[in-house]
Amino acid sequence: MTYVKEKAKRYLTNFNRLPSLTTMTPQRARALRAALPPATVKTGTVATIEDRTITARDGANIPIRIYTPKGDGPFPIIIYYHGGGWVLNDLSTCHASCTLLAEKTKSIVVSVEYRLAPEFKFPIPLHDAYDAFTWVKSEVTQLQGNGVIAVAGDSAGGNLATCVALLAKEQHLSIDAQILLYPVTNLSYESDSYETYATGFGLDRDVMKWFGQYYIRTEADAKNPLIAPLHGKLAGLPPTFLLVAENDVLRDEGLLYGKKLAQSGVVVQQSIASGLVHSFFTKNDVFEEEIDGTIEEIVSFLETYVY
Repeated sequence: MTYVKEKAKRYLTNFNRLPSLTTMTPQRARALRAALPPATVKTGTVATIEDRTITARDGANIPIRIYTPKGDGPFPIIIYYHGGGWVLNDLSTCHASCTLLAEKTKSIVVSVEYRLAPEFKFPIPLHDAYDAFTWVKSEVTQLQGNGVIAVAGDSAGGNLATCVALLAKEQHLSIDAQILLYPVTNLSYESDSYETYATGFGLDRDVMKWFGQYYIRTEADAKNPLIAPLHGKLAGLPPTFLLVAENDVLRDEGLLYGKKLAQSGVVVQQSIASGLVHSFFTKNDVFEEEIDGTIEEIVSFLETYVY
């Protein structure tokens, strides 16, 4: 029997009143989200927050936001990629959670606003994500970094994080950890969790298909390991914190990815967010305690395996 926390039920009641993304264009969906009034949420306390741009390989300007914690550096660096199915959202989506992540992990957090599909299909969002990683690596000293770099993200952002790690491995560039929160790891849309949570739990199967079809160029892309890393060669990837939400279509592919990582010799700390739903990590007005708890798990993982 499905267990859903009471606050998650209340969140879903409100969320499910909204029209499905499948009924609108990406541009319309973005406009509707931008028109929503900002929620009052708890943020972390950091020393500085700086908005900058970096230059992608094709010359485009990519916005980033740098959160520097209080204290004397140098600090570890976490590069964070927001969720939104590669189609939606921006730096503001994960702002509050990034402040908390920077404060509690005592790390610099660099949040990346990669370009979005369908205007910019695969591989452009991934290239932007990877170019942000190589920029951070080249600017470690200037950023007050100590040389330790982790990649992180939620949902499609978690997908980009682990695909950046795969690319870095190919290029023999080191990443010290990956932090994957309910990541997309496959585009088959077939699993027990896809059946159980197909509608009404915050990320419908049809909506996930809507996202996937906008991101890929051809059907063959759906099995490309840099889109669906479950099909990739995972040996040599860095220590991994992988969290899935219990009531989420992506749950089973996330758990399977963690299992495949471990079978490939990767250190994995895996967690199931009991009673929770997709995207909770950036819904700070609803899931404040659960976000704090997740970051505590991340801190424990980093202190044990990385820092």
